[in-house]
Amino acid sequence: MINVSPEVKQQALLFLSRNQKIAAVKVVKDHSGCGLKEAKDYVDDLEEGVQQPISNPADLDAELLVILSQGNKLNAIKHYKDATGAGLAESKDYVERLMQFKPGSNTVQQSRDTDIKNIISDNSGNNQNPLKNFMIKLLLVILIAAALTYLMFKI
Repeated sequence: MINVSPEVKQQALLFLSRNQKIAAVKVVKDHSGCGLKEAKDYVDDLEEGVQQPISNPADLDAELLVILSQGNKLNAIKHYKDATGAGLAESKDYVERLMQFKPGSNTVQQSRDTDIKNIISDNSGNNQNPLKNFMIKLLLVILIAAALTYLMFKI
């Protein structure tokens, strides 16, 4: 029996859902340290389970949270869509609700808008002291001039 982490199993399932069986075998082989035949047998067993409908929604939520913890929101939406047969908009809404309301899910990434606001606020703090910025630039110009003068008179 091959022992793989839930993340590796999820990656293998994602490859299988995209009809990329070789990539799934490679992921299992690389992360479990098993041989090629054992990895292929493991993926074959997973492949049989891919075609079956999800019997427990809590398992699906757990799988989605694993994907989200890796920062793969689009993969989570695709996994939900493939597992349930729901439409794209419905899958997106479900994953976003899961990100917001799942207790204890601190690993889910912030929204893109929040990231942009954080970047802007971080950069605005750098421009608060224009004298400091000017002095740093002046120092760099002086150092470059000194280096060029040294090189000119050395030759």
